[in-house]
Amino acid sequence: MRPKALRFPDLLFYAASMALSIRWISSAAAAGPASLPFWLFAVLVFSVPLILATAELTARFPQEGGVYAWTREAFGPFWGFLCGWLYWTCNLPFFSGTLYFMVNLLAAALGPAGRPLLDQPLLFMGVALLISVVVGGFHLLGLGSGKWLSNLGGASNLALFAILIAVGGLVALGQGSATDFGHAGYLPPLNANTAILWATMVFAVGGSEALAFLRNDVEGGMKTILAVLAVVLLMQVVSYVLGTAGMLAILTPQDATRLSGLPDALIAGLKRLGVGFAAPWVLMTAFLGGLGSYSAWFGVAARLPFAAGIDDVLPSAFGRRDPRTGAPVVAILTQMAIVAVIVVLSQAGDTLKGAYDFLVAMSVLSYTLPFLFLFAVMIAVQAAPFPAEAWRAPGGRRAALVIGWGGLIGTLTAVLCTLVPSPDAADPAGEVIKLVIASACLILSGVAAYVLARRRRPRAAPGD
Repeated sequence: MRPKALRFPDLLFYAASMALSIRWISSAAAAGPASLPFWLFAVLVFSVPLILATAELTARFPQEGGVYAWTREAFGPFWGFLCGWLYWTCNLPFFSGTLYFMVNLLAAALGPAGRPLLDQPLLFMGVALLISVVVGGFHLLGLGSGKWLSNLGGASNLALFAILIAVGGLVALGQGSATDFGHAGYLPPLNANTAILWATMVFAVGGSEALAFLRNDVEGGMKTILAVLAVVLLMQVVSYVLGTAGMLAILTPQDATRLSGLPDALIAGLKRLGVGFAAPWVLMTAFLGGLGSYSAWFGVAARLPFAAGIDDVLPSAFGRRDPRTGAPVVAILTQMAIVAVIVVLSQAGDTLKGAYDFLVAMSVLSYTLPFLFLFAVMIAVQAAPFPAEAWRAPGGRRAALVIGWGGLIGTLTAVLCTLVPSPDAADPAGEVIKLVIASACLILSGVAAYVLARRRRPRAAPGD
């Protein structure tokens, strides 16, 4: 039996990397103070049900594969594979979007020396690809090595939120807030920006479900996972609400752009406090937070094709671990190759900002689809006997059904909102069509992969 690689601090930093990301603060701040109660609403109607469902389903199903395994056990191999395929492929554009954000932060941290990164697309892509290769290399060395990037990133994430909150508070107290919170409207308008914001916030408060993929590598098992999930909820409320308020104290909503608003706010806030010299170090901390998020998700995502390889619905090579490191080598190398292709293709015909927005929209849409399965499983399993001594959501079966249906409705609204085109899009209709076609290709490619797997295994598995 392999030793458990993750202790409570490791899993907590993983959670801080996966369920908490400061990059979404810029999107929220661009919507103004109305985003503050919207954060609380997103946590209440999506994150809380997700955390409770994740805890109960992790306790019910000890198998490797998280939401993939849950859906397979509840609805059969095909739906399990399709859910896992969507969850895996949604991470691929997310990885590319995270790389864009990280390189933008790196350029800001380097000051004038980093300007070529933004002015030269080939250099920008080269640095993004280099980061991806380095992260993949760490994970090829095994979870014991890969976790250190996530630990560093999670600690950087928490430190950065604290810095943003502190800088924003000091600026507001000493020099006055850039945003007039007292006379602001706190009811989001019913327009395209609000729809995009809601989908983005659902995406931002997700991630807790990914801890289930690490269950068999966690020292303390469910007890440790439950403790970390409780902390995740508190971190999301404090960090997202106060972080957005801190950014709005430094910049007006008009200045808080989605791609560069965060570095702009940090630089401006530190200068106003007379400590502008610290800006490059703070921005490098933001870069490390992004690196940790990328690394954590990269490692978790590789476990999906690994689990599918074990089930023989992907080639068996995906289900093999390196005997020395325990790393799923084929899954990791495949992810590295696909991310490289997406990074290159995503800039074809688009500006950097347009490519980033499309990658975010693509990630949000494909990421939310598996939650339809997750909450449907939460509803379906309530008809089955509950395992003895397993953790159950407070309130029993009736509360579990409320959690399942509430999460399902919240997910559906997010899916619909991802189809609303960005006001910045040069061709809104074309952007929606491109998004729908890309998502349809993901779904159909999953169906095709499953059909090919069945042809390799002509005899049906029981229950299929």
